Amino acid sequence: MIFTSFLYLIEERYGLEMVEEVIEDAAPASGGIYTTMGAYDHMELIDMIVVLSKKTDVPVAKVTKTFGMYLFAELISAYPQWIQGMNSSFDMLQKVDSFIHVEVRKLYPDASPPDFKCTRYTDTTMELIYESPRCLGDVAEGLIQGCAAYYGEKLHVQRESLGDMSGSRERFFLTQVSD
Repeated sequence: MIFTSFLYLIEERYGLEMVEEVIEDAAPASGGIYTTMGAYDHMELIDMIVVLSKKTDVPVAKVTKTFGMYLFAELISAYPQWIQGMNSSFDMLQKVDSFIHVEVRKLYPDASPPDFKCTRYTDTTMELIYESPRCLGDVAEGLIQGCAAYYGEKLHVQRESLGDMSGSRERFFLTQVSD
């Protein structure tokens, strides 16, 4: 679903011709043919993000975060039952590993979602540790922002890499901001 959502985002923002150009320039091993049930090398996604960034003159980090926000909306649209009974972004983020990723693995047995470990400090502050060998912290940040937008909340996100600079382990400190 991640790959098809990325292509939908490109089509919505830039048109079908751009989708074709990105696939052609990135030349993914899969040929750019994705299904929601398939499992693909994450490097194909990264390559397409880089190509889109160059073609649109939008920084890679911004393309990737925008995709994360878009992906959150797509996931919630496809699986609204995943968030039933959750009333805030913090409620939802705390359930990512213990519930949502469990459901993802049921639907997509080959999936290997990242680890999200949450520690809620107060009603308005939370720490989230993201771990994934795919190093897609910008997508994670976009998902966090997409979650906040869904609940009509504003979050200040402070982010730092943990360990090496590969991005495989990131710390997000989240603070809800009131208007």
